[in-house]
Amino acid sequence: MKTQNPTYDFVCFTDLAFEFTPSDTQEVETKIKKKLMDHQLGSYSQERVNYIRNFKNDLYQEISKCRESKYFEGKGPGSDYDEFSNFNFDKMVHDYRKKYSKIRESDLFQMLNYAIYLHNLK
Repeated sequence: MKTQNPTYDFVCFTDLAFEFTPSDTQEVETKIKKKLMDHQLGSYSQERVNYIRNFKNDLYQEISKCRESKYFEGKGPGSDYDEFSNFNFDKMVHDYRKKYSKIRESDLFQMLNYAIYLHNLK
């Protein structure tokens, strides 16, 4: 099985996903800088990190709506968190791709999967 090399945006997103309060910002940004350097993905861009942060905040606000999310399509009782298929990924990718056009579609798909996975663990 071929493993995909991490991308700049996905590295940022995976750390930003654990930024829950503004007091976490400095620690998270330090981790991002280190990972970008470790993976040789280029220099740190505060503008880019803020762009990914805005995407993450927007996405998490939508996902946290659960059944009220415009992307939720779960069937039956107890289906809020039990399957990824409860969310319409095609529509999510399409809508977020339009709003966050600087993020590659392949990264966007990975980020959506990662965010829903983390949300399901809560």
